Amino acid sequence: PISVVHYPVRDHEPIEIDLDLEYDFNFLTVAQISPRKNMENTIIGFVEEFMDEEVGLVVKCNIASDSSVDREYTKERIKDLLSQYENRKCKVYLLHGTMKEGEMTSLYNHPKIKAYVSIAHGEGFGLPIFEAAYSEIPVIAPDWSGHCDFLYAPVKDKKTKKEKMKAHFSKVKYTMKHIPKEVVWDGVIQEDSMWCYPDQKSYKNRLREIYKTYGRFKSRAKKLNKYIRKNFSEEAKYSEFVQHVIDLGDFTSEEEVTDMFDRLFS
Repeated sequence: PISVVHYPVRDHEPIEIDLDLEYDFNFLTVAQISPRKNMENTIIGFVEEFMDEEVGLVVKCNIASDSSVDREYTKERIKDLLSQYENRKCKVYLLHGTMKEGEMTSLYNHPKIKAYVSIAHGEGFGLPIFEAAYSEIPVIAPDWSGHCDFLYAPVKDKKTKKEKMKAHFSKVKYTMKHIPKEVVWDGVIQEDSMWCYPDQKSYKNRLREIYKTYGRFKSRAKKLNKYIRKNFSEEAKYSEFVQHVIDLGDFTSEEEVTDMFDRLFS
């Protein structure tokens, strides 16, 4: 039997960072430039939607590592991508390299960072999306894959008074297709696997929607944040983990499980 215990909320002391953002409204994405993360389409969709407007996209990414060489390759890759949009007014900012947890906290909570975007083909969990969600940032993402485990929250029906899990993020339409042959990785990404392929028009519509009616999505993000902080707290997740170990039958109490891990990691 397999049990899943999700990652918990972890607050870190903010470490101030100077992003020098020219515009007041900026989207954020954090991902590797790789086929699964769909970073090129993330950038292209943003630029095409806000070509002549004062809006920014902060891209925290790399190709393979946080080295200086990788930074140059990453910078050139994005420059090549943007070369077809020479007269654009919108801005694309590159953040590259290792950032401390406190610096990431400041990034998610920066007053000019307004929303988080991800049109990845699939996520195991989606830690940056999770961190954005518990930082009260509105999220744009496909309604499929690991991040849906924490982007839904209960809403009480006004008539029936019953609670139902509802999406608290801006959903991008998608289709399911087989993965490209070039990404097959035997034992990890099997040949018969499928990815979601987000629709670019839907993605652009979601960008525009959040930009035009930000207050509505910010209110929804606050409600999601409240739900996540209660149900994905460290205390809740660690207790859930311990209970799953007890359910295996070899332990009878939380103290026994704690003693076992103390011995393992001492």
